[in-house]
Amino acid sequence: MARIPENVINDIRNRSDIVDVISHYIPLDKKGKNYVGVCPFHDDHDPSMSVHVDKQIYRCFACGAGGNVFTFVQNYENVGFVEAVKRVANIGNLPFDYDVGIHVPKVDPEKKALYDVLNDAIAFTSYELKSQAGKPFYDYLKSRSINDAMLEKFQIGFNPSEDKLYHFLHAKKHSDEDILKTGVVRLTQQGLRDVFYNRFMIPIHDSYGNPVGFTARIIDQSSDAKYINTSDTPVYSKGNLLFNYHRAKDEARKQGMIYVVEGAMDVLALEKAGIVNGVATLGTAATDSQCKLIRYTNAKVYLFYDGDKAGQEATYKFGLISQKQGLQVEVVKNDLGLDPDEIIETYGIEELQRISKNTISWIEFMMNYLAKKFNLANYSEKKEYAKLVGEQIAKLKDDFEKENYFKVLQERSGFDLRMNEVQPQAPTQTFVQQTNTLRKPQPGIDVAQYHILSQLLLAKQAGEIFRHELGFLPTDAYNHLALAMINHYRTHDSIEVADLLNVLEEQDMKKLLLHVVDWNLAYEEYSEELLRDSIKKIKKCMVDEKIKNLRQQATELSDPKQKANIAVEIAKLQREKGDY
Repeated sequence: MARIPENVINDIRNRSDIVDVISHYIPLDKKGKNYVGVCPFHDDHDPSMSVHVDKQIYRCFACGAGGNVFTFVQNYENVGFVEAVKRVANIGNLPFDYDVGIHVPKVDPEKKALYDVLNDAIAFTSYELKSQAGKPFYDYLKSRSINDAMLEKFQIGFNPSEDKLYHFLHAKKHSDEDILKTGVVRLTQQGLRDVFYNRFMIPIHDSYGNPVGFTARIIDQSSDAKYINTSDTPVYSKGNLLFNYHRAKDEARKQGMIYVVEGAMDVLALEKAGIVNGVATLGTAATDSQCKLIRYTNAKVYLFYDGDKAGQEATYKFGLISQKQGLQVEVVKNDLGLDPDEIIETYGIEELQRISKNTISWIEFMMNYLAKKFNLANYSEKKEYAKLVGEQIAKLKDDFEKENYFKVLQERSGFDLRMNEVQPQAPTQTFVQQTNTLRKPQPGIDVAQYHILSQLLLAKQAGEIFRHELGFLPTDAYNHLALAMINHYRTHDSIEVADLLNVLEEQDMKKLLLHVVDWNLAYEEYSEELLRDSIKKIKKCMVDEKIKNLRQQATELSDPKQKANIAVEIAKLQREKGDY
């Protein structure tokens, strides 16, 4: 792996706007001269992360996460520093000619054993789909316009009868315990038996592309369930996953939109129509975890559930959850009462392509949906309808949309809620307990040290004065940061906080630096007077501490001569203190 020169790293950092890079992952809103967003590093619902444009850093005041553009990508993508530099360069279309190797995320050995079982199961079932036994399933998929390219892309396979999948995995030397843990077999009185026999199988992956389970379908009209999915396992939890997310997320970021459908076959239907940024919730009960995954794409949601009653109810519930997560949602207007797969089967690909572009806003969908749930001829129900809709309208950020929808609501209900607009409650920040949490600087020597650190950030001259007149700070952590700044000035004429973060190795030092940068008492410009006053303050405090210790020693002595010597030393220190 090639070592990237410091000047190249700094050049990429200087040419990359942190707002552009972070906006590649999460939505940001301008607030004054900076930007704010929902922090992705803890369970945040109100914007608690601030992005400083001038300093090119970010910091969450709730959980303490912070750093420069590389730090954000490192923590968000769970990659190393060098890989983060490469990804930042790619986002900004900047040249990057260094071999950083292939990034392989760290994997729990126990989970890796299950991934290996599932990968072998995928290989076996893909092979079996092209066998004589799998021909009816292969022909069925072909009849549904699923071509070989799609079969390969989605790794679709066939699980034959007679427990052949289990016997294959056993022959591959996987332990029965691991095979059982993946959910592809179950323990019965007759031993381990295949779960998905006589079905075609579509693998489900996690966000990193690791196989974690299957959704499987029959092709005949038997009494068996049409679809069955993997039950919860150590690597599979339906509510924490989105089918096809690992393939669709990059395209969703690129296009700024992501289609959300119910089932895997609906994703395949979108694929047939040339829509490759589709994911499935694998059921109608969407979760907060799934919405968070979508939020990470920074894409607008096109919600495309079935047009039947259950699908409409699921759309409403998804919309409510998505609003809590700050997602932008539009609803595909599907009046056919069919799911995307059925639309293609009944009306063809062109009709699906047409419908997929026909959307209404979340508020408009909710108005129409709730109008069918309430009797608007009844005063009490009409009032309840207006309150529910009004609460959602009040949360809109776009003033034009808000005004327009309040007018529509008045026309439908007779209630004008603009005068009594339902105000969202003031954001309640949840502060996450951190290890080695930094406390606010206390009045006295702490504040003086913070002033010195903030002044060292502003001017090289501050470093020279500090070195000659004080040379160290009494608090170890502060002193280490001050020395790092002094050392940085040996090769630089100024300090860019974002570049200094690259040099600091200890996380505690990085957090302290960000804490100093965000300190509300820090001067914005260099002040030699403030610097010298702070140095004097520290010297006085240190003399006071020496005097205090000497007086304590004197109380413990009985020898008059020794007490007299201490008195002389104290007097000398008091004269020294008066010089500051």
